[in-house]
Amino acid sequence: MVDVRAVLRAAATEVRETLSASSDQYTRASAVLPRGGSRSRFWWPMPIYAQSAQGAYVEDIDGRRYIDCNLGFGPMILGHAHPAVSDALEAQLRKSVLYGAACVQEAELAQMLVDNIPGAERAVFVNSGTEATMTAIRIARAATGRDAVAKFEGGWHGHQDFLFHSFASTQGEPSAAVAVPEMAGIPEAVSATVVVLPFNDEAAFERIRRERDRLACVIVEAVQGGAGSLPADREFLTALRAVCDECGVLLVLDEVITGFRLGPAGAAGLYEITPDLVTVGKVVGGGLPVGGVVGRGELIDRTASTPGGHPSVVAAGTFAGNPMTMVAGIAQLSTLLGDPESYSRLDAIGRRMREGISARLQELEITGWVTGLGSMWGLHFSPARPRSVRDLAHDNQEASRLLAAYLLLDGVLMSSPVHLGFLSTAHSDEDVDMVITAHGRALKRMKDEACV
Repeated sequence: MVDVRAVLRAAATEVRETLSASSDQYTRASAVLPRGGSRSRFWWPMPIYAQSAQGAYVEDIDGRRYIDCNLGFGPMILGHAHPAVSDALEAQLRKSVLYGAACVQEAELAQMLVDNIPGAERAVFVNSGTEATMTAIRIARAATGRDAVAKFEGGWHGHQDFLFHSFASTQGEPSAAVAVPEMAGIPEAVSATVVVLPFNDEAAFERIRRERDRLACVIVEAVQGGAGSLPADREFLTALRAVCDECGVLLVLDEVITGFRLGPAGAAGLYEITPDLVTVGKVVGGGLPVGGVVGRGELIDRTASTPGGHPSVVAAGTFAGNPMTMVAGIAQLSTLLGDPESYSRLDAIGRRMREGISARLQELEITGWVTGLGSMWGLHFSPARPRSVRDLAHDNQEASRLLAAYLLLDGVLMSSPVHLGFLSTAHSDEDVDMVITAHGRALKRMKDEACV
């Protein structure tokens, strides 16, 4: 019987020896930063340390060059150092990075969001996706007078107390799922206000009906990025919208990952639904920190201050709506939306990637499943094709770590253990084919080692 731990140890040693400068930096950084940095938990056996990036490629401090399929966890949809974004940032840098006073670019970027996102009438900016989802559920509570919020198992909505439940863990039957805190420090009183629902499961609808009198909102990702790019069924989201209307519960669509990645109207447009509120981030900031909430005017206006007064919901921050982020976001979205071929191209290379990796799995007779939509994909070593995080309960996490390590050694940058890939307009067909080929080599090595 294969000793998987021995294979993992050997792979870890190989990575550390090959990336000696990153390994040394990891040791030094770990003296002052937990596990060597804020990005460390996404990489195995250690983070690599990047020093530059251009287009679809990243170079690390060892001088190794990688095809980047992480793209800053999604924001870099035009690739790295795109001239339009770089030029906008350089021009703003000469004026100031922060005013404190308002800047005209905030309204310009907000207008781009309102013009493209279904149901959007107004927007408010914050500094991150976590802040965006936190603000959205506050608005929902203020608007409905109810305290509880519902979220789906497997849904990642940032590390805020209320929504950091049942992301990787599940408990109870789907029809009566239990809210499981995913980190220490979340009060039990907070968990008591969280209703957890099964993803892609009609049992969620009856739970919403049962809890309707205390639910302010239901928040959902159309594609669960943190679960490895698991898409919702179209019929499921359509029915969810109808049930929320029936019960008088607000529907919040979390598009921090999918907003302006799956199309100009994001997942809302792709799935043809109109949420009450939409949270955005990542692509909208052009590579700089950003979060935002858009939606119906009377809901967003709850964040507006009156002269000498206070808003019913505070959406604020020293850097919220800062000029650097606003100009970067305008430049990125203008470039993306200004090219009529951009999304068809992203969809095409995303489909090429998913089909190519699936073909390698079949050729090698490895049980694995490629999921995703548009320019997103994930790879899962689970017994059956996953539709929810419950289907990943027996996912082979060791295989996922090995895959990411072997891809890294072969010049492809992917996170681990969650296999979540992104593509950009800078990726060519040849880049995609190289990534597919690298997957083939990594998977063959894993099969030869009897790890899959």
